[in-house]
Amino acid sequence: MDKTFVKAFRDVVREELIKKNIIEIEGLGRFENRHLKQREEKRENGQVLMMPPRDEILFTPEKREAS
Repeated sequence: MDKTFVKAFRDVVREELIKKNIIEIEGLGRFENRHLKQREEKRENGQVLMMPPRDEILFTPEKREAS
């Protein structure tokens, strides 16, 4: 693949995820943006930290049928 195409593809996927859109690519899978709320996290030493809210990108590969 051409580097220009890969960069343009990445930019389009990034823009759509920022807009909270789901991207499905036939033969590859699905990309979506999931928002995680603020939460407490306990460490092994007993320390409790407040984790800030954040977004994460989920990728679900397309299921292939057994041949």
